[in-house]
Amino acid sequence: MGDGARGLVAADGAAPETLDDAARAHRLAVLYERGRAAYPGLAVTETAFGRCLARAVEGSPIDQLAIEDLYLACACADGVPGAVKVFETRFGNIVRRAVARVLVARDQREEAEQRARQHLFVADGTAPPKIAKYLGHGPLENWVSVAAIRVAISLGRAETAELRLREKAIAEAAGPSPEILYMKGELRRELEGAVQEALQRLEDRERLVLRLYLVSGMTLAAIGKTFGVTQQSVSRWLQKARDSVLADVGRALVERLKLPSDDVTSMIRFVASQLDISISRLLAAP
Repeated sequence: MGDGARGLVAADGAAPETLDDAARAHRLAVLYERGRAAYPGLAVTETAFGRCLARAVEGSPIDQLAIEDLYLACACADGVPGAVKVFETRFGNIVRRAVARVLVARDQREEAEQRARQHLFVADGTAPPKIAKYLGHGPLENWVSVAAIRVAISLGRAETAELRLREKAIAEAAGPSPEILYMKGELRRELEGAVQEALQRLEDRERLVLRLYLVSGMTLAAIGKTFGVTQQSVSRWLQKARDSVLADVGRALVERLKLPSDDVTSMIRFVASQLDISISRLLAAP
């Protein structure tokens, strides 16, 4: 521990014995009261806060520390009742916004948010939770945002690697299945063209509803409000548009690829699983 930390409080929180130590202890008490005043419902002990503060002053002058934020982080790291709830109330939106900057899919964002909370508040074996690494060197809001972004990036990389392994396994499977054709690019090229042509044959309203739902991410209720209809009506419009596109695409691919009749059913099933992805990509294009 550096001299600055010892000059404030001992690492074990021991009471000071000299006059100088008494002055330093008074300063610790003042800082501790600042934290308590900011979060009166979180009963961090002065000894626990002293340990957090001792680590913090090793890397930054004490006058530059975000004391109130450090108090909250200390409460979370020590498992003080109610601390995580207070943290979530104050920084929950920060975590969500940070994750959304990296991940697009809703299920990925939700998974990343959950992992970020575990990363911050759950101890890893004998190691303390990661929130204990916050030392008050800047606003806790910024530190939390960076931590959440790192978790989201890690999740995105892991899922990309998993997808590549899955695609490789498919590509190495035996037989000219639609999945393998797609991975080789043969079906991919034909599928994109067939979907584009099928979309052009839809009514303007059907294309717009597909774009609002698949590209803009609007809910059925929100789309219904836009058109002045119920969400059940919007659901029927979407299903009708999908069915129309799938039927047109299926006919076009059977004709273009000259597949054996035994492969047609498998091909149609695979196309249906890829349809929303293809529609989204084409409708999102400028």
